[in-house]
Amino acid sequence: MAGHDGTPSRRHRSELAAALRNGPFEAALDEAIRARGLSLQRLQQHLLARGVTVSVTTLSYWRSGRSRPERPSSLQAVRLLEELLRLPVDSLVSLLGPQRPRGRWVGRPPTVLDTESLWREDESLPVLLSELGNTDDGLKRLIAHDRYELDEYGAEVRSTSTLILQATRERADRCVVIIRGESPNRPLPELTELRNARIGRVRSDPSVPLMVAELLLDHALSPGETEIIEYTYTYHHAGRPPTDACGRAFRVAAQLYTLEMLFHPARIPVRCGTYSSSVRTGPTQGSLADKPLWISASGRAHAVFQDPVAGFHAMRWEWE
Repeated sequence: MAGHDGTPSRRHRSELAAALRNGPFEAALDEAIRARGLSLQRLQQHLLARGVTVSVTTLSYWRSGRSRPERPSSLQAVRLLEELLRLPVDSLVSLLGPQRPRGRWVGRPPTVLDTESLWREDESLPVLLSELGNTDDGLKRLIAHDRYELDEYGAEVRSTSTLILQATRERADRCVVIIRGESPNRPLPELTELRNARIGRVRSDPSVPLMVAELLLDHALSPGETEIIEYTYTYHHAGRPPTDACGRAFRVAAQLYTLEMLFHPARIPVRCGTYSSSVRTGPTQGSLADKPLWISASGRAHAVFQDPVAGFHAMRWEWE
């Protein structure tokens, strides 16, 4: 425990020195935070004052070992943490070791991925999520079904999602969803239909374009309790740009994910397939030739992902 002046006790100094010497990174970070007696909220505020944005959830994941800092901006945050926690320069950074392989699955897929890693190319996402409070909504997506409709130009006009949710903690009462538009030059999609929930706070960054929203459940769930919700987004743009992929990101492994594409009869892709990745914009696993999907004469195609691991699972296609 830290003293009144923030100076760690002799015992904590000894434990911290051992953690910094032997690792792992999360143990050293945890000991350093305990020794200084700072909350994650205070650390986040100090980082923000230095121009570095890291969500409280991400700090918690780093501290518990559920994820680790890898991006340049994250490593910058770690170096600032060393300063804020009064640690020797590079004492935490040196415990990170070589960067983990990205893109294709390497070894056993992770069971949990933090939201910022899944959407790591969208720099404004942590800020948007932080404005909604805790980014972990305490709801596991057991089963998900997404249905996308495209227009005659190949652009999205509507998407409907049905989720079977299961609470992982007490009083889980909201579902946080992330939606990305196709172009900064087009309006963000609008939440037009909602079943078994109501709209809460919404935050957006049209320059990406990116939007996050909380869907408030009809009642708070207890651990293990389930609920079904459905929501529809409508895209208010005609024409371009056409899209060539749609899918869903899972922080935690699920039981089943089904994805349905309704292409306009006037513009049907020449081929369609599935892919999985550890990041939304990262290199994909497999090719269209490896996992081809049948497209009906009316322009419908679907994919089934059994026991999808944490990551991004999607369909992609090629236009003529």
